[in-house]
Amino acid sequence: MDYKNTPEGRSVQNKYGKILHASRPEPPHDHPRMPMSNRAKIFSPFAALRGYEDEIASEGRDHLKGNRIELSEEGKEALSQKISQLRKGQAITVKYFTDGYYEDIVGVLDAVDTINKELRIHTGFINDTGKELPTIIAFEDIIEIEVNMT
Repeated sequence: MDYKNTPEGRSVQNKYGKILHASRPEPPHDHPRMPMSNRAKIFSPFAALRGYEDEIASEGRDHLKGNRIELSEEGKEALSQKISQLRKGQAITVKYFTDGYYEDIVGVLDAVDTINKELRIHTGFINDTGKELPTIIAFEDIIEIEVNMT
């Protein structure tokens, strides 16, 4: 079917016939076109209130605050045994206490520091300088460790 011979096509031809097949106008030489890479930046999402989403999320968690769970001697021994078996490069999930909450973190073990009694885990977090920083968790904050089989 030929669009030009339909009622809609004739209407468009009557309205815009003079400019329908014209080429795109060029901007003046003193105002060149913006490169496509810069145009994308104009339309990127904008957060007017930096940190607002994080604040809202943390406000909702305040009623969930709890106390630290104290492991039994058997629990501490079992956890110590698991920590001693961990190896660099293993994918692990750690449940630990931080800022009044228990959080689960999934990542790749970077190091077991027995001197400072902490685990360093790469989670993919990249700081403002563009470097990936490991998450550091003290042994005393950990209540559960699971080695993920990949």
